[in-house]
Amino acid sequence: MALSKLKTLFKENLNNKKNSATEVDESYHIEKPITENYEDWGFKKGGHLNGSHSGLLSCLARIREDHKRIVRNDEIKQRKLKEPLITLRDTYLEEIKYKQEESIDIIKVKSPALKNKIEGLVKEIISIKQNPDSILPDKMSKVSFTIGLFILIALSIYLFIFYSSASFSAFFKEFTLNEIGVANSIFDPQAISKAYQDGVTELILIISMPFVFIGLGFLIHKFQEKKGLGKFLKIGLLIVITFVFDAILAYEITEKIYNIKAENSFQEFEPYSIELAFQAINFWLIIFAGFVVYLIWGFVFDFTIDSYDKINVVKQAIKARKLEIKLYKEQLAKLEDSTNQLKVEINELKIKCKKLKTKIDGVIIDTAEFDKILHEFLGGWTHWMTANKKSMEDIDLANAKANEFIEVNIMTLETHNLTTV
Repeated sequence: MALSKLKTLFKENLNNKKNSATEVDESYHIEKPITENYEDWGFKKGGHLNGSHSGLLSCLARIREDHKRIVRNDEIKQRKLKEPLITLRDTYLEEIKYKQEESIDIIKVKSPALKNKIEGLVKEIISIKQNPDSILPDKMSKVSFTIGLFILIALSIYLFIFYSSASFSAFFKEFTLNEIGVANSIFDPQAISKAYQDGVTELILIISMPFVFIGLGFLIHKFQEKKGLGKFLKIGLLIVITFVFDAILAYEITEKIYNIKAENSFQEFEPYSIELAFQAINFWLIIFAGFVVYLIWGFVFDFTIDSYDKINVVKQAIKARKLEIKLYKEQLAKLEDSTNQLKVEINELKIKCKKLKTKIDGVIIDTAEFDKILHEFLGGWTHWMTANKKSMEDIDLANAKANEFIEVNIMTLETHNLTTV
């Protein structure tokens, strides 16, 4: 009889435990009443599950799934959440279209145009090489250049001899009675050798002097190439400087001749002056022997350079076309780089559009709202634990587990494109 009662009590306790376990399991899946907020519901569920940590995590998981289902079925909210994504995707699609049009324009219009220009210039170069006379402006240019070059060399030799001798006579030579003639006073065949005997510095000065005048003539030519009225002022100034330089040399030479005559004459000579120099025929002979030839050298130099430019027109034409080809090839290379860059940018935009499409086709969940709901429920749960005098260690552990759950789920939602932009 006693044994029968014990068996009955054991069966009743076992049934009560099963019923209790079933109630706990079922309580995990009870949905929140519509009229109840999450904090109050969290307080209520905390009481049902006695504040257990596993029960808290199960409730949070249930809230997550319920919230997804609710958001998924809310078409109006989904449309609103997806509007920024759709706008951004449309912007990317417009950029793709613009870049594709730009790429097509480069490939089908700009690049072929440059290639055609390069091919045309190559054909022109071949044609010029085969028939150079077709672009020569004057067939007599070669003859004119040869004659001008010969005269220019001869005049350069003359100017070198004249100015080296004249500068030696003006600065260093001591005249004698048998050297007072114009020819002897200007053209000294031993001027360089005598200057060398007197010292290297004197030799350098005598040799360098002709190049001063040749340099002045070259400057006149370069100024003639310039545009504007200012060039005439510069050319005139150079001519005046050259004339004054020649006049100084002539004055020095004629003064030495005049003084030799005065020293060896029984007549009284007045001191040599500029006025006497202007009256002396030798003074003007020396100037014209140098200055006029210098001017002629300048004109011949211009004529020779002009003739050379004419016969060099073939080389210049080929060189100009090669330069154009080089510039076009550089532009073509830049266009190719632009095309490659556009391809990269288009691919990047397509990848972005694909990611946006995944977001748009999926479910968008406002993680801020989701985070708020979970924390409200957690707040109600911990409130119940506090009200029922659960230990602080137990409450802190519940908070830690819940916060970890929330953080992981928020991150998971973002990873699976379930967030707003």
